[in-house]
Amino acid sequence: MLFFTTLMGAAFLTGAQEKRSDVRSICENARVAYEKANYKDALSLLNKCLEDDPGNAAAYLTRGATREELKDLQGAHTDYSIYNEMKPDQPDALFNLASIQYKIGFYEQSRDNLKKLLTLPPGETNSVYFRVSASGTGTSQVTTKATGMEAMIFNYLGLAETKLGNFKPAIQWLDSAIRVQPKEADFYVNRGLAKEAIKDSTALADYEKALSINPDQASARANIANLKRTLGNSDDAMDEIEKAIESDSSMLHPYLARAFQRMEGGYYKGAIEDYDRALEIDDKNPEIWLNRGIVKEKMNDLKGAFADYTTAIERDEKYVKAWLNRGNVLSKQGRFKEASEDYTVAITFSPDYAFAYYNRAIALHKQKQTVLACEDLKKAESLGHVIQEKVMREICK
Repeated sequence: MLFFTTLMGAAFLTGAQEKRSDVRSICENARVAYEKANYKDALSLLNKCLEDDPGNAAAYLTRGATREELKDLQGAHTDYSIYNEMKPDQPDALFNLASIQYKIGFYEQSRDNLKKLLTLPPGETNSVYFRVSASGTGTSQVTTKATGMEAMIFNYLGLAETKLGNFKPAIQWLDSAIRVQPKEADFYVNRGLAKEAIKDSTALADYEKALSINPDQASARANIANLKRTLGNSDDAMDEIEKAIESDSSMLHPYLARAFQRMEGGYYKGAIEDYDRALEIDDKNPEIWLNRGIVKEKMNDLKGAFADYTTAIERDEKYVKAWLNRGNVLSKQGRFKEASEDYTVAITFSPDYAFAYYNRAIALHKQKQTVLACEDLKKAESLGHVIQEKVMREICK
């Protein structure tokens, strides 16, 4: 019996050793798959690795990077957060977490972690850091040196503060990024955007500096175009937009700028083409769907406008302008009851929305609901909407 027990113990140890060896092999294969850019295979292997070895911190870090490559930013955020709880004060990993937090809109958390990074000794690093433009859609490689991390920390801090509406601190952080890497064009673009927000006229000089460093810097051209359009130089603005699209056809902002220019000029077909291209780049943005719907409405394509406004609402159910505009399309089709319902939703989300009260008043009047229509009209007036005396007399008899 003792001999049998001894054999069982030996067999158990051997089995446990074999299992550990299998887990190590899975985790190693996952790392190799990631390094070969086989991200789907890497993710599958990493899931198995962490199922068998949930305390493997390095696997969480690799899975976070894998998920980031697969555009699963929420998943990447979860994995980076777990790793940083297990191994705090690791600069590379904390930077990954902070950058992901910025990308998913956690600007305050990103800023706090970036400031923490500045208190940690950077040391040497094998990581590759990427520059980010506030108006661009992509990233590109910067450096693998520790100074690259420092510059990118300053850059992200500037971007985060810009998103939070703290423009003067944003400019100060971006000043620091430029001091560390004065030949990085994107830093000047990002600083220019922060300056524009406080109407600092030197924003234009930042965009021009970015172009002097990189003549193909599409963000700079797009922002120069926007400034020129604001100043009334529409022809010059359009030239800059065309150059921006030529420099980088994957960039969203120039298409949006050109679509707006074309819409204002009455070239609706061209505006639709630009919004179509913009939606190929980013079909999650409700504002693009709304704006394409506005152009379709101007073209009297009410069915197409209704569809675009509906998609905008699906992307953001609290997007009150989309509810208002869809209500307007319904009113144009004589569907006043449905229009009233859309205006009501807009008012629910924005109780001080004067246009929604006014438009609902008109729709209710068409349904012969005079008392309710008059109440809405007076509410719209109290919120600052100018009511023609003739309309007031007709509805509030």
